[in-house]
Amino acid sequence: MPSEPVSSIRGVGSDTAKKLARLNIRTKLDLVLHLPHRYEDRSVVTPLNELSKPNEYYYVQGVVQDLVLKQGKGRSNARVTLSDDSGGVLTLRFFNYRPRWIAVFQKGIWVRAYGQLWGEYRHKSMIHPDFKTFSSDPGPPEPEFVPVYYATKGLTSKHIRALVQKIIQEINLLPKFTHFDLTLAEAIQCCHYPDVTTDEESRKIPRRRVAFDELLAYYLLQQRRRLQHKTFTTRILDRKTRLIRDFIDSLGFQLTESQENAAREILKDMNSTQPMLRLLQGDVGSGKTVVATLCILRAAENGVQTAFMAPTELLAEQHYQTLSEWLDPLGIRVGLVTGRMPAPTRRARQKAITSGDDLVVVGTHALFQDSVHFKCLGLTIIDEQQRFGVHQRMLLRDKGNLPHQLIMTATPIPRTLALYLFADMDVSRITELPPGRQSITTTLHSEKHRAEVIEAVKRHVERGQQAYWVCAAIAESENDEQQLIGTEDVLKELAEKIPTVKVGHVHGQMKAQEKHSAMNEFREGNVDVLVATTVIEVGVDVPNATLIVIDNASNMGLAQLHQLRGRVGRGAEASFCMLNYSSPLSNTQRQRLVHLRKSQDGFELADLDLQLRGWGEVFGTKQSGTENFRVASLADDRDMIEEVNKVGSQLISNSPELAGEIIDTWSPLESDYASV
Repeated sequence: MPSEPVSSIRGVGSDTAKKLARLNIRTKLDLVLHLPHRYEDRSVVTPLNELSKPNEYYYVQGVVQDLVLKQGKGRSNARVTLSDDSGGVLTLRFFNYRPRWIAVFQKGIWVRAYGQLWGEYRHKSMIHPDFKTFSSDPGPPEPEFVPVYYATKGLTSKHIRALVQKIIQEINLLPKFTHFDLTLAEAIQCCHYPDVTTDEESRKIPRRRVAFDELLAYYLLQQRRRLQHKTFTTRILDRKTRLIRDFIDSLGFQLTESQENAAREILKDMNSTQPMLRLLQGDVGSGKTVVATLCILRAAENGVQTAFMAPTELLAEQHYQTLSEWLDPLGIRVGLVTGRMPAPTRRARQKAITSGDDLVVVGTHALFQDSVHFKCLGLTIIDEQQRFGVHQRMLLRDKGNLPHQLIMTATPIPRTLALYLFADMDVSRITELPPGRQSITTTLHSEKHRAEVIEAVKRHVERGQQAYWVCAAIAESENDEQQLIGTEDVLKELAEKIPTVKVGHVHGQMKAQEKHSAMNEFREGNVDVLVATTVIEVGVDVPNATLIVIDNASNMGLAQLHQLRGRVGRGAEASFCMLNYSSPLSNTQRQRLVHLRKSQDGFELADLDLQLRGWGEVFGTKQSGTENFRVASLADDRDMIEEVNKVGSQLISNSPELAGEIIDTWSPLESDYASV
């Protein structure tokens, strides 16, 4: 059943299949996993004289007293008047009526209808309700909850309901794995057709059971990749010289205990015939690049190359400069490959990579190009891993002979969740900031105090320091209910209020060259204030930037605000973050801003953000693999993660065939890259 296309369902032609595809429904399993988002309670009929709340949905029953048909210019409508023993009256209104309804709604016919109430008193009506007719008194209805599905243009919830009904029995072919006292098939059945005799809390269990199965399948798939990865062999990168110790001694600062522990774990992995696959997780400014450099040195002393990939050209250039400063004195040549390089420069770099002259190659997606050939690639490092998918990671892996892989992220993820999401990797964490790293004073400011914020920026620049001013949009939209302040508005505002300040501008819609130029001007100190969108969330280090102002902060997630705040506090001077908001704030918005003001612990903030806003806000972008969850929600169902890990491990050990069946149910078309 899982991979059978919806077109195999009787009555589903190419047109309907296209409409279903808009809802990401392409197979029969997709269809039955398109669970109802609410139910119509058709367990109790409400007497017509008790219909009292407009906009509420009611289940009613009555006798036709009158049918009025009106034919207008290009439009026709029908009005059916019902009454019942309570003495109440209700009008059913239909636009573009069908001629056959003249016979259907004859006087004396009984009608049972479900719909939304409009109007009050003697003018109560329902517009286009769902209805059935009976020739005589049908008596009390059979209680039921009718599922309501998210639909799309040209495809109603009622149509989807009919399609589900056609194939629901086929779910019995799904794996017979029981949890919460339900198999997956039983849970899906209960989701579509809930038992009206159970209470509301009991009716939530089947959906959680389906979500558990989906979370379990993801975990099992990650573990399958992990086990397969362990069957591969690669070159051992062991200690050959004192290169790492000499580098640490030359830094001028001591590594934190967290950095030392992470480096020890990574270097141990590299000293193995099994290719390393490890995630290095550390908060903004925790010193991940230093740890990565120790790994680069281990690769270099074994005579193999390192590919260091960053998501943007600016970040790649920053890493290139940092690594060059550290490694050039040690005789290790660093090269840079980006998409905007002139052709002659690119060819020269490609030649140096192929010959092995460049032992370290820093780049963007340009490293994927077929023209980039490594002489001996032994280590790949990917920065800001959430911006790359599994497929891209494996493309870079294929540039070498199963090189060791180090994946880095500055996005703080709660440990339990990290062990689940990255079950195919080993995880190292840097949990403390280096000595001397400045704390950032965070303050909140309503729109009434905007002039004070601008004055603070002016004083800050007069002291010779720089500032970011971040907006959620480029231009303010008149139709935007949130009324987001745009960068263009801030540019005009600053030009008017503090004209002596040099202001730059950068946003995501700029051409790469323009964006690069604007950021570089700021980095070089030629711009005092950089007005930007959240494109700077992953950006370059500017130690002299010690103030960041964020407009409409209440509309952003905690994790994103924390990442943006991390743009400052990178030098020796005290740093500040000013969060602007518009009143009134919702309880959630206020809670988010207050927590950000009180805490600089990224892991704590990410955990709270997950509860308040959901998984998408933690990463700020869709994480490869997790965006395909059809039922599960890492925010709503995170309490099941530990149990998922436990059950998954037991299945792998005791019932590997069943584990495979669960994977195949949810991922029947697993790609080549998904299996390694």
